[in-house]
Amino acid sequence: MLSNEEKIILEIISQTPSTKAEFNNIRRQTANKLKIMHPSNRQLIQAYQNLIKKKRIKINKNLENLMKKADIRTLSGIAVITSLTKAYHCPGNCVYCPEEAKMPKSYLASEPAAARALGLQFDPYKQMSSRIKTLEKNGHPTDKIEYIIKGGTWNTYPLKYQYWFILESFRACNEMKKIKNKNFKTKTKNNINKYSLSDLQIELEKAQRKNEKAKHRIIGLTLETRPDAITPETIYHMRKQGCTRIELGLQAPDDKILKLIKRGHTVQQFKEALFLLRQAGFKVDLHFMPDLPGSTAKHDVEMYKLIFSDPELKPDMIKIYPCTVIKSAELYNWYISGKYKPYNEKKLFEALIEMKINTPRYCRISRLIRDIPNPDIEAGNAITNLREELKKEMHKRKLKCNCLRCREIGHNQNFKFKTSDLKLFIDKYNTIGGEEYFLSFEDKKRNVVLAFLRLRLPNRDKNYYASKIFKLQPEIKDSAFIRELHTYGQLISLNQKINKTKKRNEIQHTGLGKSLVAEAEKIVKKNNYPKIAVISGVGVRDYYRKLGYKKTKTYMIKKIR
Repeated sequence: MLSNEEKIILEIISQTPSTKAEFNNIRRQTANKLKIMHPSNRQLIQAYQNLIKKKRIKINKNLENLMKKADIRTLSGIAVITSLTKAYHCPGNCVYCPEEAKMPKSYLASEPAAARALGLQFDPYKQMSSRIKTLEKNGHPTDKIEYIIKGGTWNTYPLKYQYWFILESFRACNEMKKIKNKNFKTKTKNNINKYSLSDLQIELEKAQRKNEKAKHRIIGLTLETRPDAITPETIYHMRKQGCTRIELGLQAPDDKILKLIKRGHTVQQFKEALFLLRQAGFKVDLHFMPDLPGSTAKHDVEMYKLIFSDPELKPDMIKIYPCTVIKSAELYNWYISGKYKPYNEKKLFEALIEMKINTPRYCRISRLIRDIPNPDIEAGNAITNLREELKKEMHKRKLKCNCLRCREIGHNQNFKFKTSDLKLFIDKYNTIGGEEYFLSFEDKKRNVVLAFLRLRLPNRDKNYYASKIFKLQPEIKDSAFIRELHTYGQLISLNQKINKTKKRNEIQHTGLGKSLVAEAEKIVKKNNYPKIAVISGVGVRDYYRKLGYKKTKTYMIKKIR
C-alpha cells in the first residue's frame, strides 16, 4: 500500500516537471486532491527513497534536484554555508548602511542568514552544525562545503576572535558524526578568553589537518572586508586561517561618489588592496552598487564597463547590489528630504541588462540583489526575482549574458550536447602585476561551461618581489598561481568519452579538473616559472597531493623545473 507522499511522488514523475514552479504546482494540486496537508521536501525525499527500495521507480536525478529546498551549488556537489560574526565596530560610515542593535553593521535581523545567526547568538559552531543538518535533511550533499563568513569588516575584529571563529567552524565540521548522537551537545568548546593567540593558531592548524579527511570538508573559505583593511599582515593571517577568496566592496569606481556616500576609502586604495591580494593568489569578489547618490543609470553602465577595462580592476566575480533605502540608514533621511531620489525601475532594468551583456566570460555575476525582505525597503529596487526577470527580458530581445554563472552547466540542465563536443578554451587577459589565464572546458559554441581553472603568471621584476607580501610569505616568491579550479563533476557521466586518445573508461581517473591542471602546468613550464602555488581550500589539499603538490606553509606547491 502506498502512502500519500508516495502517491504524490508518482504523480510528479508522471508529469515530468522541468522547473521548481511546475514541481511545486503538481505537489500542491495532488495534495489538495488527496485532501492532505502539503508534504515537506523532507517527507517527499523519504517517500522517493521508499519507492526506489520497493523497486516501483528508478533513480531520477531531475526529481532529486527539484526536491532540493534551495537552489544552491549542490548541483556540482558543493554546499554553500554562510555564518555571521557578532556585532562589532566598523570603520565605515556609509550612508546606505543600515544599523540595527545586536547586528553587525549593514545586516538586518530580517535577512534569512542574519536571522539564523542571531537565533544562535552568532556562535560559529552552532551556525555551521545546524546548517549542515538542515541541508542534509533537505537532500543536499554536505561533504564539500564552500564556507562564507559575513558580518562587517573581518580584519577589524580582534585576531583572537578571528582565529577562534574559524577554529570553531572547522571543529563543527570535524565533529558532525558526534552531533548526530542525540546526547551530544552542540556547544562551543573553546572559550576564547582561556586561550592565547598562539594557542588558537596551533589548535586551528590541528583542526585544518583533521578536516582534510573529514566527512564534511571545507573546500573554500570566503571572508568579507574593506579595501582599507587589506595589508600584507592581514593577508598573512587570512591565509593561515584558510581563506581562499575575498569579498571586497568598491561600490563605485568614482572618487566623487565614494566621498559623497562617506565610503571612507578611495578608488586607488581599492586598487592597491586588489593588487596585494593578487600577489598572494586570492580570488576576489567585487561589490558594485548601482543607483548610488551622485550617479545616474548611464554613469553606472560606464563605471561597470570601466571595471572590466581597467587592468587594475578586472575581478574574478562581481556582486551587483542596487542601492536600497533602509529606514535605519542615513540615506533614509536624504530620501525623505529629497536629497536622494533613486532612478526608476525601468532605468535600473535597462542599466542591468547593459551590465550583463558587457560582463566577460571569466567573471561570475554571483549576486544581483541583497537578500533584504521587501517590508524593510523604503525605496529603490524591490524586485526579489530580479535575475529571473532580466533573463526573461534578455531572451525576448535575443540578448545574451556570457558571465560564468549564466554559462555553468548547473544553470543549463536542459542544454543538450555530446561530450565529444567539449573543447578546451584558453582566454588570456592582462591585469596589473601579471597575466591571467582562464582555462575552461565548454561546448564548441561556448554556451555551457563544465569546468574551469584560473591561472596567474605574475611579473618577475625586482620591484614586484620587493613587496612585504613575499617577506611574510617567502614560499610563494617566483610562483605562478592556480587561483581556482572548479568542475561540475556530478553532471558529467564519467564513463563518457571526452578525448579520443583516451579509453572510454579512463575519464573517471583523469577527469576534467586534472586535465585543466595539466594544461596550466604546460603554460607555466613554457613561461619558465620554477613552481606553481595553489591557494587551495583545506578540504582539497589531498586532491592536489595526488597530482604531485606538497603543502608548504599555507599553499600547495609543485616544482615545475
